[in-house]
Amino acid sequence: MKAKKFLALLCAVAVGLTLLVLPSSATGSLFFLSLNDTLPAQSVQTAPIQSSGWVYVPTGVFNSRTTGINFGVYYGLTDNNESLVLYNLSGKTMTFHLDTDTATTSTGETPVPGRVLRQNGQYYVPAYAVCRFFGLTYSFYSTDYGPLLRIKDSNAVLNDNLFLSSAASILRSRTNSQVFNNNNNNNNNNGNSASTPSTPSTPTTPTVPTTPTQPTTPSDPVTPDVPDTAEPAPTFSLYLAVRAQAGEDITATLNAVLSTGAIPIVFFPADQVTQCADQVRQAAGRGCHVGLIPGGDNGEAKLASVQAGSKALAAILRQETWFVLGEDETLANAGYLCWSPSLSFQTVSNATTVYNSLIQSGESASAPLRLLFRTQTDASALAGVLNQLKADGDTFLAVRETKY
Repeated sequence: MKAKKFLALLCAVAVGLTLLVLPSSATGSLFFLSLNDTLPAQSVQTAPIQSSGWVYVPTGVFNSRTTGINFGVYYGLTDNNESLVLYNLSGKTMTFHLDTDTATTSTGETPVPGRVLRQNGQYYVPAYAVCRFFGLTYSFYSTDYGPLLRIKDSNAVLNDNLFLSSAASILRSRTNSQVFNNNNNNNNNNGNSASTPSTPSTPTTPTVPTTPTQPTTPSDPVTPDVPDTAEPAPTFSLYLAVRAQAGEDITATLNAVLSTGAIPIVFFPADQVTQCADQVRQAAGRGCHVGLIPGGDNGEAKLASVQAGSKALAAILRQETWFVLGEDETLANAGYLCWSPSLSFQTVSNATTVYNSLIQSGESASAPLRLLFRTQTDASALAGVLNQLKADGDTFLAVRETKY
């Protein structure tokens, strides 16, 4: 009887997952949003967007009359519409100061990012910062059909794995429907003049320019000194990774890396995953891969540390990882992808020196470079180097758990 009730619950949930959020980019790809065990109706009042690597959601996500889900978080404008305040009935408040692009909380925290986006008459707030402050669970997944953000509280019934499994057919159906609609739009536009727009998706999927309206680093990128008479730089491919540890702020480094459009792996010590929980959530929430740094003096000890770290990671993100930093036969035989860097940088303080070093390495490389950077307090030089490589035409490759 219990089994039948459980199956009935799964069926009900699957039927309830009816609509997806709006396209997440002008290319027509979908960005899925889930609230507890449901997906809200398709609307600009609930559709997430991404900007500078952060996921933002409209304040309408916290309007129970819009979504049917009451998270106990409310919002409103104050100070002659110069501040947007989110609050709960326990007295916690998060205030976004619209005139200074900063944020403060009633407990003295400084949320990152602190900026609110304004598009299509909607205010968009940083999803991770809001969820963390008000005790909501934030989960970000890259599904076969597009990115999915799930926000839930204690009223959610299904864990993330079961929810994703139940939703798969709906995600597939909606993706196919989106492709079909795009093809119809393209067919309808055949024969039209070049001045006729073919995909009016920009208004529903706002993209915020990262320069000059929203800097992606704490200070302006430090551009390498490249003489005007210099020969065109050789082009090459590269993967990016960041090495972090407990107590370090990874925001500036991720801003620098993500400003190029690259998606890095962020490695955390396997024995510090719990202490790095906030950094882990930030990295995953911004679309980065998460990997582990093994501990121990031999293969068996390293394997044990990675297995324990992966379980701790699953408790935070509801997913494990197969990326590990460094070469080890025991880990490789256990199925882990050992990621060994071609070049490692403890600090990037002189943009010109690092840039020239990378150009020399890239010119002679027979395979894509794998670059590993330690977290930087001031990542302006790192941002300058990476953006110069992008301007040169170098390719930032997407990291996969099957190869690199």
